[in-house]
Amino acid sequence: MKASALTVLAAVSACCLAACASNHKTVTRQELLNLAKGHDLVAVFPDGHIETYNGRGLGPLITHLQKGDLKDAQMYDKVTGRASALLLAYGGAKSLHTGMLSQEAIPILEKYHITYTYDKQVPYILNRSKTGSCPMETVARPLWDAQQAYPILKAGFEKLTGSGYSGQ
Repeated sequence: MKASALTVLAAVSACCLAACASNHKTVTRQELLNLAKGHDLVAVFPDGHIETYNGRGLGPLITHLQKGDLKDAQMYDKVTGRASALLLAYGGAKSLHTGMLSQEAIPILEKYHITYTYDKQVPYILNRSKTGSCPMETVARPLWDAQQAYPILKAGFEKLTGSGYSGQ
């Protein structure tokens, strides 16, 4: 009797897991790239909800994180450096495809088990004048903990852009 009850319990558990998994929407890399056309940031959530953002630098990520998390989201980010990787980790992103990935972002993505693919890899993200490192990458360089990094990166970004950031 015990073995039969365990068999039934295992079968019910398997059905429940399959039902839960079927409620989680995932997209292929190609579908994510199609959604990303014309956008700087795309989040596909497990329930199938999709959010898109446009804007420069960390703006789209910070804008989203002020409203909610990225729990288990599949992400597209146009350019991903260490600062972006920390914000993705803070939000709880599951995976990432990016057009450009800095080598400095990889240890963060791996630490937080965010799977990633990219079109181009670079040593670090350049500043807008291409004369050195992006200022937010410089802020992020000593940071390893996403929870501690979020307020530091948010404050640094607000200081860099001024309080009237419009997303552009």
